[in-house]
Amino acid sequence: MKTQLVRCLALLTILCGLTACPETTVPDGFGAGPVGLKAGDWQGDWSPVDEPGDVFEFQVADGPQGVLELHEKKPADERKKPEVFSLSLRHSGVKSGQGLCFAILNDKAKAGAGTLHLMRPAQKDVFVLWGVDHEAVTAALKAGGLKGGLETPDKDGIHNSLAADPANYTALLAPKFWKWTEPTVMVRRAAR
Repeated sequence: MKTQLVRCLALLTILCGLTACPETTVPDGFGAGPVGLKAGDWQGDWSPVDEPGDVFEFQVADGPQGVLELHEKKPADERKKPEVFSLSLRHSGVKSGQGLCFAILNDKAKAGAGTLHLMRPAQKDVFVLWGVDHEAVTAALKAGGLKGGLETPDKDGIHNSLAADPANYTALLAPKFWKWTEPTVMVRRAAR
């Protein structure tokens, strides 16, 4: 079974198209500011712990702006070109001992808002990523606890669009908004 990150990266229709499930998107400027990146912490090939055959090459595209570029090494469909994504790491605006930040994944081939994740950045060749609980975000948007909008539900479910508002950043650190029991753990592969 694929982890959420692998589904996001390997199967474009699941994350970027999201043709079969709800989604939560945010604009490029979401978050209190960029997380500065060092090439040595990120450059190289990364794989999910539970799917070591799925490999993605990470490159720091803009270190000061916290932008990584991810290249699919081996497409799921060999007839297609490898997918390319950007992953922007943004501060939440809240200091925590865990160093949690927002991670916004965008398909490089499509313009528009990216999908939201929570991340503990790379330390010793490992990082952890959690998916958002779309139902909790939908409920908070309807109740006014988060700022943003809801697209009309269709066969795919409701699509949430969060505003780049500082009130959202702190509110989103509440445990109810994340799938804590379904982390994606990524490890950097040793160079051969």
